[in-house]
Amino acid sequence: MKRRHLLGATAAGLAATAWPAFLREAFGDGAACDETGKPAAAAGSLVQVSAAFRRARQAKRALLVFVIPADDGAKWERGHAFGELLNFGADRDIAPLAGVEVVCATMADLKKLVPSAGDGEPLLVVVRTDKVPVAATQLDVALPIYDGMHGLGGGSWEERMKRDDAIAAKRIGALGALLRKGLGAGADDLEARAASVRARLVKAPPAGARWAIASGCGTEVEGVDETGLMACGMGHVPSKSRRFLYFFAVEGRGAPPR
Repeated sequence: MKRRHLLGATAAGLAATAWPAFLREAFGDGAACDETGKPAAAAGSLVQVSAAFRRARQAKRALLVFVIPADDGAKWERGHAFGELLNFGADRDIAPLAGVEVVCATMADLKKLVPSAGDGEPLLVVVRTDKVPVAATQLDVALPIYDGMHGLGGGSWEERMKRDDAIAAKRIGALGALLRKGLGAGADDLEARAASVRARLVKAPPAGARWAIASGCGTEVEGVDETGLMACGMGHVPSKSRRFLYFFAVEGRGAPPR
């Protein structure tokens, strides 16, 4: 399906009736149909991005995209990293998220709405919804890798747990620093802003993902009965990685949006 990208045009000269269906939906111009005549909701995960863009624009906020990689193995790794940040990040690490709309999406879907999002699969993309053309900034950093994600390694159980916790702290710290760099540190009302993030993104998942629990011998998706999903090759799961963002569809059980 071919769509025209009109975000680069001057806002004043842009006629809403000429926008593609997903942009009419994103900017709140009523239910729209795509070029095939089907409702815009049939566009799949793109609707998640456009809906989040609309919420961000209406609230005069930036949109922060947690990028879902195409590779399935990378999905697991990145979902665990984001889970560590949201569940165990200190106030200063997660407080920057209080001022943005958050969505999980693939770069392929994001670039249909924001062509300027760039290439590759960075960890995060910040989209400034108040600018025309829309401005996008990639945020990326190399995260430390667990020694024991696919094998326990040497040492006693206590030593392995300490090693896992030390790596988790480095991963969370790197992501927190990345958010402060891209969104601003802002020391005011730190505790209150962090509490609002936990209420919004920890109790319930960001749009485009589900929370799940990995035990090392299986995965349970929160809110989905009897998933019993096997996490092949996961083995040992570090304690701070066990609750993670799940980026996969749950077949036949009300698949979560990606």
